[in-house]
Order: sequence, then C-alpha cells, then structure tokens
Amino acid sequence: MTLQQLRYAITIADSGSMNEAAKHLFISQPGLSGTIRELENELGIDIFLRSNRGIVITPEGEEFLGYARQVCEQYALLENRYAGKKTKTKARNF
Repeated sequence: MTLQQLRYAITIADSGSMNEAAKHLFISQPGLSGTIRELENELGIDIFLRSNRGIVITPEGEEFLGYARQVCEQYALLENRYAGKKTKTKARNF
C-alpha cells in the first residue's frame, strides 16, 4: 500500500466516479482502476463496487477511507512541519 494509492482512493470517493477522478489526477482511467484493484487485492477487501452506472463505496471501503484520510492528513502535517528544512541543528556541548 502506498500513499499514492490512498490519495487515488480518496479522490475517487470524493468525485464519485473513476472517470472524473482520473481526469482530476491527470492519469488514464484504466491505469487508475488497475491501481485501485491492486490495492483492493492487497487488502483483501472491495473498497468500491463498480457498475455501468458508476461506483459505490462498500462498508469496508468507508472504514478504509476514514483511515486513509487520517494518514494523508498526518502526512501533510509532517510535510508542512519538516519539508524544506535542509540543516540539522546539533546540540552544543558547553
């Protein structure tokens, strides 16, 4: 499982459509669908039910997406806090 897969799943859930999510993410719909299928296979759950009318989030998917959102939010906090800090401060011995 990667952070990118989590972000993809969240984007799909937010847009309600694989096709719309793929447009938003600037990737192909088959590529996005394949990435999510790999994630679902790795987890052993279906996050989304797919039909010719679109997608529906499964109960397991709802739970997973809640955790995925938390992970992405925590990552953003870490990135905002520590990204761009190039130098380490060393403790001085006096």
